[in-house]
Amino acid sequence: MILITKKGWRYERKDGHSFHFHPNTSALRIKNLSRGESDSLVKFAELRPGDHVLDCTLGMASDAIVASYAVSESGRVVGLESEPILAEMVRQGLKSTVTNRTRLDAAMRRVEVMSRDYRDALPNMKDDSFDVVMFDPMFRKTIKTSSAMQVLKPLANPVPLDQESVQHAVRVSRRLVMLKERLDSGEFERLGFTIVKESSQFAWGVIQKSDVT
Repeated sequence: MILITKKGWRYERKDGHSFHFHPNTSALRIKNLSRGESDSLVKFAELRPGDHVLDCTLGMASDAIVASYAVSESGRVVGLESEPILAEMVRQGLKSTVTNRTRLDAAMRRVEVMSRDYRDALPNMKDDSFDVVMFDPMFRKTIKTSSAMQVLKPLANPVPLDQESVQHAVRVSRRLVMLKERLDSGEFERLGFTIVKESSQFAWGVIQKSDVT
């Protein structure tokens, strides 16, 4: 059930758990970037002002917000979300949430949300439309200590990333395609990504456009 209140939109489940949009980890990541510290997405995607980024699995939009900050007002970030309820909640949150952190709020406002499944959208996109295309599918095993992810999981699309979509993503990208997954998921090997960043929670893999053209 969706509740619309003065504090924003909230999704409530019958078991009493609720979900509302919030910047999540993007707030700390942008704070760190503003201090000159590194961020794995920004580093390995080589994001810079003016870049165009396509986030094929928007979810809570944390990576999209960080990308928006990195590409600045001269760039563009488009987020695809296949689940209509989640897409609308995140769209509303991005445009209405006020954190009183100028950089963070500006980055949120610039993210463009499209309620579309990447499997339908990518085949219809032109070659070299975005500098970077990224995927962050819902992990089959979510982090149990993350209450936000446990509440979000029923709203998210559980379908694994497919090879055809990866091929279209490479075609659509100008520079590279990125995948965030669990290190031991087997998805990087199955889909042809080279792991560039490992951590206990997740890993980043990339396919460089120059390596396949």
